[in-house]
Amino acid sequence: MKNGIKYLSAVSILPDEELDGDIIFLSKSDITDSVRSRPGNHELEAIPEIWNDPLRLRETSEYLEKLHRNLAGKIGSVLNRIHGVNYPSSFWEMPMASWLLFFLPPLFDRYSRLKRAVELYGRENLILLACRYKLGPYSGYPDFMEKLCVTEQSVSAFNGDVARQMNITVKEFSSDKPLRRIGVSTEKRLNVLSKSFPLKVFNKFKKELWNLIVLRPLEGENVLMDQYVFDDWEKFIFVKELKAAFLPTRMKNHVKTENVDRLSLLSIEPDDEFEAVVIKLLPRFAPKYLLEEFRSYFLAAKRFSDYKLYFFVHSWVSNTVFNYAASLARLKGAKTVSCQHGGGYGQHENNYVESIERHFSDYFVSWGWKDSFYPGAQIFPLPQPNLSRLLNKHSPKLNIAIWVSVSVPKHVYRFYPYPFMPDMFHIYFSYKKEFATSIDSDIRNFMVYRPYHYDYGWLEDERTFLKKNNLRVEYSGTLSALLQEVKLHICDNLSTSFMEGIVANTPSILFWDYELCREREDAKPAFDLLRKAEILFHDPIDAANKVNSIWHDVQGWWMEPKRQEARLEFLETFCRADSHWQKNWIEAFKEIAR
Repeated sequence: MKNGIKYLSAVSILPDEELDGDIIFLSKSDITDSVRSRPGNHELEAIPEIWNDPLRLRETSEYLEKLHRNLAGKIGSVLNRIHGVNYPSSFWEMPMASWLLFFLPPLFDRYSRLKRAVELYGRENLILLACRYKLGPYSGYPDFMEKLCVTEQSVSAFNGDVARQMNITVKEFSSDKPLRRIGVSTEKRLNVLSKSFPLKVFNKFKKELWNLIVLRPLEGENVLMDQYVFDDWEKFIFVKELKAAFLPTRMKNHVKTENVDRLSLLSIEPDDEFEAVVIKLLPRFAPKYLLEEFRSYFLAAKRFSDYKLYFFVHSWVSNTVFNYAASLARLKGAKTVSCQHGGGYGQHENNYVESIERHFSDYFVSWGWKDSFYPGAQIFPLPQPNLSRLLNKHSPKLNIAIWVSVSVPKHVYRFYPYPFMPDMFHIYFSYKKEFATSIDSDIRNFMVYRPYHYDYGWLEDERTFLKKNNLRVEYSGTLSALLQEVKLHICDNLSTSFMEGIVANTPSILFWDYELCREREDAKPAFDLLRKAEILFHDPIDAANKVNSIWHDVQGWWMEPKRQEARLEFLETFCRADSHWQKNWIEAFKEIAR
C-alpha cells in the first residue's frame, strides 16, 4: 500500500530495493528506458520543466550575475582574513571566477528544482534519493563540470548535499553502475597506431624546439599573451612587435598545501535564501587554490607579475598561476585584455559568462561587435584569427549538405538560451525531426549529420532519430575543412559553427526557435538581415522547404546580391575576418599598452 511519500530522484540511477511511494524525477531527461523497465508498479512522473520559459531564464541569469559579483566581494574579504593579506576585491575576481562562475549555475538549478518539488508536494512528504559518492573540492572546470553535471552518481550526491541545506529528508543508497563520464565519439578517439599520431608527436617536438630556440630568447616584458590559436610565425611577430612573451602551455608548479580554517567562510552573511545555501556549501566546495594552496600559487605567480599587459582567452579558466599573476600585476597598474572565444557573445539576450568576463577585464576583444550591454571592459572589435584563415575559402567539391548539431549535459551547468538548457532539448529534438521529415527523400540521401563531438547522454536518442530518417553520421574531419568543400551547410543552433559557414562563404541554411533564443536589441538588425535574405528561419519546416527549393542550384541562390550583402554586413558585425588580422591586433595592443 503506497503512502503519501514522494521519492525524488535527480538521476536515472535508483536503489535496488522496492520503494513504498511514487518516484518523482527532477527532470524529464532522467526518465530513461532503464527507468521505465524497472519492476514495480510505480507512477513515473517529473516536476514541470522550469527553464523553458525565456523570461524566467533571463531573470535567473540577471540574478546570478548580480549574486556572483556581490558574493565574490564577500568571499574575497574572508580570504583576506584567512591569509593575513589586505587585497582589494578586484584581486580575487579572476582566481575566483574560474570556480564560482561554474559553481553557482548548477547549484541554483538544483536548488530551484528542489524548491519547486517542495511547493508541489510539501517538504514533509519528500525524500530525496541520493547515491553515495565522495564529493569535495575539484581541481578545475572540466573535472568540476563532469562531477556535478554528467556523472550520475556524483550528480545525485550533489543534489543530496543541496537538499540537506534545504531541510529535505535524504535517503542514501549505493550503486555499482559504471560511472558515466563525458563521452567522446569512437571515431574521434586518438589511435596511436594511425599515421597521424607520429606526425602529431613530431609537430609537438618541433613546436617546443621553436619556442626554446627562437621565441624564448627574444621575448620581452611588455605583454604576456595566451597561446590562443596563434601559429609559430604569428607568435614571433607578436614577440618582435609588442615585446611580448607567451604563457607556457604547461606551468610546472610543485603545489604545497597548508592548513587553513575553511569554516571561516561560514561567517559570510547571506542576503537571501539561496545565498544561504551557497554559503553553507562553501567549506566543502571552495577550491584549494583559494585556500590551502593559495600561498604556493601566489609565490609561483610573482615570476609572471611584472608585465604591463595580460592577454588571455581560456587561461583564466585553466591556469591558476596566470590568474594570480595578472591579479598581482593589476595592483601595480597593469591592464588585462580578455577575448571572445565562441558564439553567442554580443548576441544572446543574456550571457552570464560574458557578463563576468567583461566585468573582471579592463579590455575585451570581440569578433566585430561593440555594445554597452554589460558594464566593465572597453570593447575592442578585432578580426578573429581562425575566421580570417577561413575567409571566402568555400570551393564546393562534395555533393553533400552537412548538418551541424550541438549537445549539452543532461544536468544544467550554465544558463544559456535555446538549445543549451536540458529543459529545452525535447523542443530541440522536435525541431530536428520536423526539419528532417520535411526534406525531400532524394535530397536526404545527400545529407550528412554531424553530432557534437562530446556525448553527454543524448546520443542514443539522436541515433534512433537519424536511423529513422535515413541520415548518415559523420564525425571525421574538422568542420572548418568540411565547410570549404560541401555543397550546403545547415546549422540548427546559434553558435560558432553557423558563423564559420558565413565567413567561408559556404551556402548556409540556419534555423532555431526564436522565442527561446532571442538576440539582444543591439544584435537584432544584423540577424534581421539574415532573416530577410532567407538564410535564417525560425520554423524548421520553412527551413526544410527552402533546402528543397534551392537544392538543384544552391550556389546560384547563395551568390544572389541580396544574400551576399546580408552575409557581408553580418560578417562585419559578428564574425569579422581579415587576411591582415595580425596588423590590426598589433595596432590595438600598442594603443592599449600606451
